[in-house]
Amino acid sequence: MKKLKAVVVGAGWSAEGHTKAFQHYGVEVLAICARKPDVVQKVADGLGVPEASTDWRESLLRHKPDIIALTTPAVLRTEVVELAVELGCHLISEKPLARTAAEAEHIYNLIKDTDLKHGFAATHLYDPSVAYVRELLTQQHLIGELTAVDIGYSRRISGNTPSKTVKPWNWMSSLAHGGGALNNGLTHRLGMLERMTGMKVVSAVGEAKIAIRKAPVVPEIRDFREWRRKEITHEAASKLEWRVCDAEWDYSAFFKLATSDTAEHENTILVTMRTNPGVPTHSPTGGWYFYGTRGTLVGRGGHILSPITKHVSATSEELPVPETLTDALPRIGDDIQNKWVALVRDFLADIENRPHEPYLTFQDGWRYQIAIDAIRASSGWTEIPT
Repeated sequence: MKKLKAVVVGAGWSAEGHTKAFQHYGVEVLAICARKPDVVQKVADGLGVPEASTDWRESLLRHKPDIIALTTPAVLRTEVVELAVELGCHLISEKPLARTAAEAEHIYNLIKDTDLKHGFAATHLYDPSVAYVRELLTQQHLIGELTAVDIGYSRRISGNTPSKTVKPWNWMSSLAHGGGALNNGLTHRLGMLERMTGMKVVSAVGEAKIAIRKAPVVPEIRDFREWRRKEITHEAASKLEWRVCDAEWDYSAFFKLATSDTAEHENTILVTMRTNPGVPTHSPTGGWYFYGTRGTLVGRGGHILSPITKHVSATSEELPVPETLTDALPRIGDDIQNKWVALVRDFLADIENRPHEPYLTFQDGWRYQIAIDAIRASSGWTEIPT
C-alpha cells in the first residue's frame, strides 16, 4: 500500500496528539497549520514536521493529502471540510464537530454520501476500563438486564467554589469558539455510554448552568494543557481586562437509551447525568452506576473507571481490568495520547480496508450536538437520530 500523507490544521495539544499518532503508524505528516508563525514553527520543529504553515488553504491545495486532521476550536470546521471533500481527503475532527447542531448536520451532510472516511475524536471510549465494562454488561451479562444508569462527576472548576485564584479566559469560555462542558465533556461521556452499553442515545433533555460569568484576559494561551495549569491571583486579575464567559461549566441531563432493533424505541433505559456534586453525592470523584436485574455495577471516576465493583444486596466485589484489555491499548505516551493513537489505528485500518473496531464518525458528532443544543435550550425531550 502507498504511504499515506496527512496535514494537521491546528497547533495545540490535540494537534500534537494526532501528529504523533499518525507518525506512529507510518503516516507522513507534511504540514502543521496555525495562525501564528512562531507558534506553528515551534510545534512543527518539535514534532519533526517539515512545513509550518500559516495558510491552511494553500497547504491543502498544494499537498492534496490523503488525510486532514481538524484540531482547532470548533469555530473553524466548515471551510476546511468543504475543501477536504472537494480534494477527496479523509477527515478526523476533534470534538465538538461544530458550534451548533445545524452546523454539525451541514458538515455531516457534506461527507456522508462520499466514499471518504470521517472520524470523530471523542476518544475516552478507548480506555481499557470502558472495554471491560462493555464486556461485563453485554457479553457476560454480569448484572442481568440493564434497567437504568446514573452518571455523576465533580468538576474542579466551579463558580460556586471559593478559591484564592481564578482561571483566565480562553476559547473554552466562549460558545462562539465551541467551548463549554457539554461540547468538551459530554461528547466523551456519550461516546463512552454508547460503547459500554452497546445501545444508542435516542433522546435528551436537560439544563446547563453558566457558573463563571467573566474571566481575566492574559496573553493568548495556545495549548489547553497550559491553560489547565494557569492560575491568577485575585490581586493580579484585578489589574487585567475581563471578558464575558457564556459557556457552561455545569449541567444536568436525562437521556434515553435504546437498542437499534427496538421498535420505535418503545423500551428505553433512562440515564441521568450531572456535574457538581455528581451522583451520588458521597463520592468525591463521582462515578458510573449501572443498575441491572441481578445487581449493580459501579465504576468510580469520570473518563477512567477505577475501581470497578459489582454490588449484589450487601456484598461487593472489586473487578480488576484484565491485562489483555490494558495491553490492547497502544502505548506511546500518556493515557490521552494513547487514546488518540487507538482512534487513528482504527481509522487508518478502515481507509486501507483492513479489519478494525468501530469508531465514532461525523454522524456521531452531529448526534451529540443535537443533545448538547437540547440541554442548553432546556426545551423538553429532543429526539436524536441513530
